[in-house]
Amino acid sequence: MAILTIDRAAPAETPQDWHPKIRRLMDYWRSMHPAEGLLPGRQHVDPGAIADLLPHLFLVDVERVPLRFKYRLVGTDYVQMMGRDLTGEYLDTVHPGFPGPILQQYIDTVEHRRPAYRKGPVMYANAKKDYLTVERLIVPLARNGIDVDMIMGVILHLR
Repeated sequence: MAILTIDRAAPAETPQDWHPKIRRLMDYWRSMHPAEGLLPGRQHVDPGAIADLLPHLFLVDVERVPLRFKYRLVGTDYVQMMGRDLTGEYLDTVHPGFPGPILQQYIDTVEHRRPAYRKGPVMYANAKKDYLTVERLIVPLARNGIDVDMIMGVILHLR
């Protein structure tokens, strides 16, 4: 399983072996920064600019004290993969085994204000036997430009 955390401050290239939709989210996120050193917020996201990603897109609210993650929006492809709409649900209650490296990626995205990538075996899906690999990118969003209050992601389940 490949897990990569990307340092936003580093001028790293987007890996070319990423799925084009995963690269597209990274490129879009990098393009929408409101000012030097600040993160974009949900208010900067234009759904029309990433219409091709919407079926695979999800938004997660970041709650603090205690730190928890809650689905705000789940794209239609993700709903189909899961067999139900997870909107309004906490990740730690709908995904058995969420604690561990996946949870740590979400925590790192919040604390270090940087994207995180994962490619590996499917852990959570309605029909695991039909989907062997998942590729996912999560990026931080911050309404005030500093404190991450939402995570935007794209997830692809590959047969």
